[in-house]
Amino acid sequence: MTDSSSAQAQYFDAEEANDPTLNNILDQHSLKWIFVGGKGGVGKTTVSCSLAILLSQVRESVLLVSTDPAHNISDAFNQKFSGEPTKVNGFSNLYAMEVETKAESEELLQSPMASMLAQIQQSLPGIDEMMSFSTLMRQVQGYPFSVVVFDTAPTGHTLRFLSF
Repeated sequence: MTDSSSAQAQYFDAEEANDPTLNNILDQHSLKWIFVGGKGGVGKTTVSCSLAILLSQVRESVLLVSTDPAHNISDAFNQKFSGEPTKVNGFSNLYAMEVETKAESEELLQSPMASMLAQIQQSLPGIDEMMSFSTLMRQVQGYPFSVVVFDTAPTGHTLRFLSF
């Protein structure tokens, strides 16, 4: 095999590895975090719940996290979830949690630097979302799940989270 044909073969192998299919997502065991995003009403919760269920069939443990203020995963599973991972009824390795971004921000404002944080929060739009998302990411990184699926808030909220 020549150098150029070897490079072509590697290119096609890499392209196959990035094939945008459901099977590819399920087969990639190195995939740790999956963010399901989009505008409001496009089916983010349906997709994230379905994906988490499918991943629970091929992974050791799966966490589904809702950052959407509407918290529809409780409705989808007909089960109330809180800010802590809770086992989903009917599954041995699927957990879910719904993050209260407002509560996370208020908790941070109880810290010794509360007055400074309050001033920053008032002066920078989106800072409360950023603080909440930062707290969430630190929390999730400490969990022992093999994959985390994020059911994100509508695009505008999520972009504010990720822009920091």
